[in-house]
Amino acid sequence: MVRVSAVLLILLGLLPGLAPAQTREATLQAIARLRGGEREAKLLGGARKEGGLVWYSSADADDALALTQKFQEQYPFLRVEHFRAPSEKVLQRILMESRAKAFKADVISLPEIELNILTKQNLVSRYESPEQDAYPLEMKDPRGYWNGMYISAWVLAYNTKLVPREAAPRTYRDLLDPRWKGGIALDTEAFSWFATSLRYLDKRDGRDAALEYFKKLARQEIQFRKGHSLIAQLLAAGEFPLAAELQVHAVERLKAHGAPVDWTALDGVIPVHRIGIALTSTGSRPHAAALFYDFILSRTGMETIKRRHRVPTRPDVTVPYLQPYRLLPFEARAMDEFDGYVSLFREIFKPGG
Repeated sequence: MVRVSAVLLILLGLLPGLAPAQTREATLQAIARLRGGEREAKLLGGARKEGGLVWYSSADADDALALTQKFQEQYPFLRVEHFRAPSEKVLQRILMESRAKAFKADVISLPEIELNILTKQNLVSRYESPEQDAYPLEMKDPRGYWNGMYISAWVLAYNTKLVPREAAPRTYRDLLDPRWKGGIALDTEAFSWFATSLRYLDKRDGRDAALEYFKKLARQEIQFRKGHSLIAQLLAAGEFPLAAELQVHAVERLKAHGAPVDWTALDGVIPVHRIGIALTSTGSRPHAAALFYDFILSRTGMETIKRRHRVPTRPDVTVPYLQPYRLLPFEARAMDEFDGYVSLFREIFKPGG
């Protein structure tokens, strides 16, 4: 996830002219006022003229392909041009293109921190989808700029050949056991996991105790690697017995392919953050974009996401293996203080050596 201050330096002078944004938002608001067949006819008619849409996202390529193919089964006359990169690079591309008045995307899907940066820069537009009523308030932006698409859920993963199920850590405190010294992998930029876990331990044990816990964890000779995909592969290969924070969908995918991995929720809680979808304020294909947005939030879209082992945000598309656990959302306050958590993580863990 991007460090906020790294991109704020290039925001000065960025804002595009407001006229295109106002025109697009007016179009979307007019669509939102329509209902039933009239709304569908308006969207389809406009989308046919537009011919397609451009989607920027940080989604895995295979996830995006599955969604695009399912969407095109319903709307074969629409072409989806997809640009995929890590969230930080997607955000930087959007900001640079906007400054150059060459921002091409109609739809974007990114983690909530990046979406809130773009909202503040007037680069996303309000849109009221009929599918949004199916979502709880905590899974959508209260101002109407974006809706949750799926969540990243961070769990403790372990290699089942190296760690018997009954010996796997069950609590945060268990990670301090001397047996795990030198055997715990962690991403060099595990910022959101750290922020959410620190806030959880702070509320439970107090700030001083929470900070002391992470200082002790840092003394466990953490095995730092850059990139969760790499960590997952190395875990499955037996490079280390534990990974402190892998996304649950990645572990489930490996399990489905027979890899010797499994996961636990430390203390019975799972830190999560939302990946949302939004319509841009400057895109030239609002009707096709609205159709795509509606599709993603529909049951069909969410079932497609679920089949990719992702965790959908729609309550009536459930992921049973998460039901027993309490989810710890990435809170708004943590979002505002994110830079501080990044600095604190680096100060405590010194991932660069």
